[in-house]
Amino acid sequence: MSGKSEPSRRPAPQGAVCAVVRAETRNGFGAEFAALLSDLAHQVRNEEDGCKSYVVTHAMGSPEHFAVHAHFEDWRAFKDHAETPHLKRLLPRINALLAAPIAMEIYLEV
Repeated sequence: MSGKSEPSRRPAPQGAVCAVVRAETRNGFGAEFAALLSDLAHQVRNEEDGCKSYVVTHAMGSPEHFAVHAHFEDWRAFKDHAETPHLKRLLPRINALLAAPIAMEIYLEV
């Protein structure tokens, strides 16, 4: 034994995972952003078995403020979502439309 301890790995959270992603687009790019996210949501719902729900919303009275509400059956499905070809392909286009970095909150179902 070398005397070095292995870094401890925290176990994956148990149960369903809910994520809320908030985004603000640059002025005048809300419609393009909405179209991209609408297409993404369709792909996620149809191609990701571990996704229970994926809904894109925009703030009332503000075409540049969006929230994505995603519900995954477990942590693995949530992590796998980040590695999908459709998300990786769209991220550069999505990021180019943003006025500020996205904010994400992750919740575990009670």
